[in-house]
Amino acid sequence: MTYVCVHRVFYGYLHKENESHSTAEVESAIREFQWLSQLPVTGGLDRVTLEKMSSPRVQDAWGQRVSRVFTGRQLRKKHSPQTGEKWHKRHLTYCIMNWLCNLSPSHVHMAVKMAFQLWSNVSRLNFQELQQGPADIRLAFFEGEHNDGTGNAFDGPGGALAHAFFPFRSEAHFDLSERWTMNGLKGHNLFLAHEIGHTLGLVHSLVRHALMSPYYKKMGSNALLSWDDITALQQMYGKQASNFLSELLKSFLLFVIL
Repeated sequence: MTYVCVHRVFYGYLHKENESHSTAEVESAIREFQWLSQLPVTGGLDRVTLEKMSSPRVQDAWGQRVSRVFTGRQLRKKHSPQTGEKWHKRHLTYCIMNWLCNLSPSHVHMAVKMAFQLWSNVSRLNFQELQQGPADIRLAFFEGEHNDGTGNAFDGPGGALAHAFFPFRSEAHFDLSERWTMNGLKGHNLFLAHEIGHTLGLVHSLVRHALMSPYYKKMGSNALLSWDDITALQQMYGKQASNFLSELLKSFLLFVIL
């Protein structure tokens, strides 16, 4: 298979790898990628498209393949997920299943807490961490194939960094092979809050600077959540009664990738 075919199979734009794909199918897959990435939709594998393909990104959440989105042009059309892909309660629990040995457990728990708070600050949701027992949302590190299907297998350093599942499975998986750290100087990606967004039922956004864009954005001076992120969540779960702002708190700790 060509480079583009391998890429599309991995991220779910085409079907199984052992199937043959016509030129028209490959061109359609390229168009889907270009449309989602807000590139000129030509169907050709030009330099800009190849560069975008090689940039770190998230894998598509279970059940939300881009081909499905592209066909119906329904990505964030009404700021709501498909039926059954949202929680029908406001109090959610989460559990951190494991973490890397080089990361401080206390820092990990604080980083996760702050990532959840980013979403609770702008909605009626509230979150509680559980140390044991069944939780609504589960976070874990995995390496390579981890029983999610070959399409969701991690590919080692670079490429896909994490993926998540919509309710009611609501798990977020992070690639154990990446060089994770806390508060690093490079690659300040808000991937943790992004994946949590998927576990709440949020799909990828076409807004370039949205937290839920399929390509991780780097930390900047602007608000962490765009209007698109906030509107999508509030139409699902309602607005926060208080006037919280979605700004970076001084105590906000980040998982980052070097």
